[in-house]
Amino acid sequence: MTSADVRESSAAADESDGEQLDPRRRLALLEECRDLVLAQLSRFIDEALDRLSIELTITAMKAAGRESQQALLDALSLVRMHRNDIEYRFRQSFAQLFEQRLFDRGPATPEAAASVPPGGLALVDESAMEDRLAIDRLVRRARRQLDPDEVLGVRARMAALLGRDWFDEDDYPASPEVVFEALQRSIDELEPATEVRTALLQAFEPHVATSLAGVHASVNERLRSQRVLPTIRPRPVVSADARRPDSTAAAQRPDSPAATAPGAQSVVLAAAVGPSGAVRDFALPGERLQRLHAFDDLVEQLSIDQEVARRSAARMLSDPDTFGMADLPMPMVRPPLIAALHALQSSSREREGAAPLVTELLDQARSKGSSLDQLTVEIVSLVFDYIYADRRLPDPVKQQLLRLQVVAVKAALLDRSFFARRQHPMRRLIDRVTDLATDPDADYGPESTLVSGVAGIVDWILGNFDDDLGVFDGAMARFDALAHAEGERRAARLLELTRQAERMEALAVAQEEASAEIALRIDPVTPAFVREFLYKWWSLALAHARISGECGGASWTQALQSAEMLIWSVAPKVPEDIPRLASLLPRMIGPMLSSLKAVGIADDERQRFFDELLRWHTRAIEDAKIGAGRSMPSAQSAIRIGDDGVARFDASVGEVLQGAARRHGAGQRPAENADVDALRRGDLIEFADEAGSTHTVSIAWISPTRKLFVLSRFPDFGRPLDRATLVSWFATGRASRVAPHSAVDSAIDAISQDDPVAAGGAQRLRASSGH
Repeated sequence: MTSADVRESSAAADESDGEQLDPRRRLALLEECRDLVLAQLSRFIDEALDRLSIELTITAMKAAGRESQQALLDALSLVRMHRNDIEYRFRQSFAQLFEQRLFDRGPATPEAAASVPPGGLALVDESAMEDRLAIDRLVRRARRQLDPDEVLGVRARMAALLGRDWFDEDDYPASPEVVFEALQRSIDELEPATEVRTALLQAFEPHVATSLAGVHASVNERLRSQRVLPTIRPRPVVSADARRPDSTAAAQRPDSPAATAPGAQSVVLAAAVGPSGAVRDFALPGERLQRLHAFDDLVEQLSIDQEVARRSAARMLSDPDTFGMADLPMPMVRPPLIAALHALQSSSREREGAAPLVTELLDQARSKGSSLDQLTVEIVSLVFDYIYADRRLPDPVKQQLLRLQVVAVKAALLDRSFFARRQHPMRRLIDRVTDLATDPDADYGPESTLVSGVAGIVDWILGNFDDDLGVFDGAMARFDALAHAEGERRAARLLELTRQAERMEALAVAQEEASAEIALRIDPVTPAFVREFLYKWWSLALAHARISGECGGASWTQALQSAEMLIWSVAPKVPEDIPRLASLLPRMIGPMLSSLKAVGIADDERQRFFDELLRWHTRAIEDAKIGAGRSMPSAQSAIRIGDDGVARFDASVGEVLQGAARRHGAGQRPAENADVDALRRGDLIEFADEAGSTHTVSIAWISPTRKLFVLSRFPDFGRPLDRATLVSWFATGRASRVAPHSAVDSAIDAISQDDPVAAGGAQRLRASSGH
């Protein structure tokens, strides 16, 4: 890279921006960008190759066909054998392609140049075409995961440093196309089979998207900090001479993009404001003309006044590949319609109710707008139809959202990517409000801070939104502050419940420790009723003693000795053991009763245990007197009772007996369930109570060991739940995770999937306007 490359076009750029920029400084910034991009992508390749070994192995194990499995295993072998080669060749290829795209120098190698005939056309064999199509699919998937506004910023700012108007979407130096081309080159040099290369590129695809998101953000941040186009605002204007040659008829229609555009000399995509305040317009690149043509196709669909054609047009408008860009060129909204919407918005500040607004909106669109405007109003109205029908949304918040119908229609008309782009400012605001309002832990009472705060933000939007979508950034900031205050209120309410859960978690850990100690002491011949008692109740008494220092007056050591006495007392006896047993029982039972009372055992359960224990001791004494106990010498026990009546535990014998004891219930692994493993704080779950009623609650807290979960719902429900219980709920279908929900996504998905409910809703909306 040389300063001459930059100097060639700097004069034009200086004139356009109204400021003098030093070509050396431009060169330095371009080199910084190149080094920044290359460093981040190199790190991504290193991290991706670390993960690919595991991911390819797992994918190969799941592969259905033998050929697919073999291709994945060969790809795995290639990664392991040539990891360093792939890293090195990727850096080389990407650096070369970066410079090539930056200065548009044509093919990167003489061989590549020689392969293109003078006319620019060449025969491509079928396998090469399939390879190209496969790469294109990977590129499209990666591009869809990038923030369109970040992409727009990189393309505009790097072009500005070169004095260019624009970089095409698929041709700027940090595009997914360039990354995949560099990857393909680095892999091709190893001469793998076609299916192996495809498998490896597919494995890289999710890592490429993640890495490029960070790359774009870093480049934009760096160039903004250097005052390179610090502000880029979409300013969509379409000129009459941007029409396709074959669209003359369409241009004559009043709702054609060409007919509704001002008569400018060029197609303008966006306006970028330089540090001196100069405004620089960017000419529309070729791929944007294709999207403009898609509007012509959309208008043609709308001209066919049939329901099927309208649904087809709606699907086109919600297609993210075609209309999912913030910088999309679009037909201008007719001024009479905008004026009518301004008046409706002003009147809606004092109006309550939704249906009248829908009718008026559709009437205004039909009388003052194009067929595209009418479709836009219909789809936005359908979105609010879904919001109104959403049973999870509390009515007070729902009513506030419905006041924003006119605002949403205006926002969708001004930026028609509303239906195809989740990052559209109005969509983000609706989703943000519904996310918080559907949280079971939110206080959405009519007089609550949350509802009054939402009402205040809605009032502010209605009073301030004219035609600048930046108003929604201010609204989001206000809503973030409201959500923060709601979070603090919630944390205060849950404080005592969380403390209780933390104590339960500590108790559960101590109970596990107690169970492990019991497992070391239990004999293979310990009766089942004693084992159950020890693991269910005495482990709990031990845990309380560990956490609090005592349980019913007994310390940890004393409680453990009581367990040892109990285990010894039910072991087979010889005649010499009878006096020891008789003296031990009073000293064992008294402290045990006190501790059991402290842990809250039910009276009837406690009585059943001691009745069964008495019967067992009676039989043991009788058997000892007649010598039946000699068939099981007491030496098999890890516990001895000395002449002083004190229980002593032999750890070496306990280790031997531990395996047998665990087979009877100790040391079990925590219950496993993929749904429970995937739960995160803030997730919603739906469960049925004992009466069969269904409740939606929030996961308010998860212990560090994930053995305890706190379920909460404002204002009257809060419950700690251990992992085993929650796993059993999920396994039996009593509980399930509530999937994230978006009213906007639901409406648009219904449109794109020919949902009859959505179609019926649209028909009702048009019928209400007399259409």
